[in-house]
Amino acid sequence: MCKRLMLLFSLLLVPLIFSTAMAAGAVTEDGVTEQNVKNFTYHLAFGERNVTLKDGKYEQPHPDYLHVWIDNFIIDDVDRNGTPDAVVVLAQNGGGSGTFFELTALLATQNGIMQTNSVSLGDRVKIDSIKVVENSEALSTSLFEPKKIVIDILTHKESDPSCCPTQKESLNFALYEDELVSYEDVPPTIVKKPAIYLYPQKEIKVKVKVDVNGEITKSIPQYGNGWEVTASPKGKIDGKYDYLFYEARLNSLPQLSEEGWVVAYDELGKWFDKNLAALGLNGKEARDLKEYWIKNLKPAKYYVIKLLDRNFIDENLKLQVSPTPQTVIRLMLYFKPTDHFDILKAPKPQKTVRVGFTVVEWGGIVEDSDADVCLKPAYSLLPDDTGILLLRAVNVGQHKLSITVNSGGCTDKDTIKAVVNKADAIDGQVPVYELTFLREKPDLCKAFLPEGVVIDYDLEKDFGFKMPYVVTVTNPVLPIVKDEPYFTISSIRIEIEEPKATSDAQDYYVMLKKGLIDATVRAIRLEINRYEASNHSDKQEKIGYLKGELARFEGMKPQDYVLETPEGQNGDENPLDDFGKFGPLMPPEEREAEVIVTDELEYGSILTVTGMTRSGPFYHVAGVMNDDFKALTPGKHKVKLYLVYKREYFGGIPDYYVFIGDKLQ
Repeated sequence: MCKRLMLLFSLLLVPLIFSTAMAAGAVTEDGVTEQNVKNFTYHLAFGERNVTLKDGKYEQPHPDYLHVWIDNFIIDDVDRNGTPDAVVVLAQNGGGSGTFFELTALLATQNGIMQTNSVSLGDRVKIDSIKVVENSEALSTSLFEPKKIVIDILTHKESDPSCCPTQKESLNFALYEDELVSYEDVPPTIVKKPAIYLYPQKEIKVKVKVDVNGEITKSIPQYGNGWEVTASPKGKIDGKYDYLFYEARLNSLPQLSEEGWVVAYDELGKWFDKNLAALGLNGKEARDLKEYWIKNLKPAKYYVIKLLDRNFIDENLKLQVSPTPQTVIRLMLYFKPTDHFDILKAPKPQKTVRVGFTVVEWGGIVEDSDADVCLKPAYSLLPDDTGILLLRAVNVGQHKLSITVNSGGCTDKDTIKAVVNKADAIDGQVPVYELTFLREKPDLCKAFLPEGVVIDYDLEKDFGFKMPYVVTVTNPVLPIVKDEPYFTISSIRIEIEEPKATSDAQDYYVMLKKGLIDATVRAIRLEINRYEASNHSDKQEKIGYLKGELARFEGMKPQDYVLETPEGQNGDENPLDDFGKFGPLMPPEEREAEVIVTDELEYGSILTVTGMTRSGPFYHVAGVMNDDFKALTPGKHKVKLYLVYKREYFGGIPDYYVFIGDKLQ
């Protein structure tokens, strides 16, 4: 399981391998068909290229010969969304002796047919069959168990010639979050304690049924064909129960919203206290939920918390109550442990007023890694973080390997662990070794080493590799050097407008400065919250610095705000161009930019700016002129951007809070 999590994290900073190729036209009600499978544009993992099959094959003549064909496929509703998908085995030959096989899937979505990632099956293997089956050994606590994709295959024994594999194997895969993974690597999502509270206006007999898209596995009292109980206005059931309890195994995976919260483990209690009332629970219900989940959520750095969609709940856990209640509140939470803090857009729940006979249900699911060790930090972004190392450089040659890493002065070979995994051989004979470097001990020293440090390895002496072999390094690499910024920011044309000699101009600059001060205060508060939730060893020092800055800007008057540095003066120290520094920017950095608005903006939103890449720079909205977000309608706008705060972010990646000024003609 840990290997699975490490792989997922390593994909964050390396080139994208998940193909999003779409078939022409929207998906029909038939989903993926044989015609689609045989005439699709596939992304090949081996060779990193796209090819369009015609009647199940593709052939490119010499000198760049390539032959691709479908070796086997099966049509099945793999993702359980009600429309057929396809699991496909592709084979390819580049003119040599090798024939390489890979497994991929085509999923029917609302936007077309999407190809998943591909999984290598090996060279010159033989595929006997593909099956998609239900897992009969699913745990009773499992909310969702994916279908199992079984590949019966012949692979090579050590004594087999390359042409003729004889060793029978069955490989098991599954679809998890639209990605093909080994079936054993699917982390279970488990349901926990759905509780149903009944509040009639007078003591009455109540019948309750839960029509589950799956099965009920546990219940208190015994469910049978449904509950028939006596409920009182104070919520007592049969004179002894506070609520009805059940657990269920469902046949559908919930579609999760992009909205939610990321909460530090130690702050979960405060989060429950702050949010459960707004989500519809009364004091007792909130205490019950909080008490249960505080005890049952495993330690982790953070938890992602999301709300399950009410339509999903009503469709998959249909609640039938007689007599019919006037008010029904159903709250299901999704919890996922994570090592990374992020700012998500928080949902805005609508307040439910309880009228008449009221039924309340709360519960949740937790995506569990099943291994405490996997909850340690995924990346070593900074020297004092442990986890998978973010490398500065990798060099391999002459049986030697060196890595360059960030260091505070106490990073050496003893603080780094190299994990070796044996991957599929290239031709059945030459072994492939995958190396992943982990920082096991935090580097708490305070030296400033902008060039990082180099750690050297002897592949034969340190790892026992004997020729011939192939070695790969799975760590992400951010190739920055001391005097060369990773990102190039083009020069900015600055135009100085003649100040208007009217009182309107003076009012405008007062309003602008007020907006910039408010945006800076908002940015500082967000960053204080971020540091309070972090585990950096020097976080108290950083929080202390920011609280001082917060007091300075909260007490600042518009006439004291420096909008531009007077000629001949350096002004306040500005960390904008200083690697590793962070904090408020005064005077702000002013830029003209084209922004792209797709959804309604709000404080904390990441602003899309023309020219930015997946790796930055990143701009978080801290303010807008006149607080007029409605003026930024969907589309493109040329605006003035004021960079009011530089965030501390790994690898020198530019990351700012910005104030959106006037639109430009």
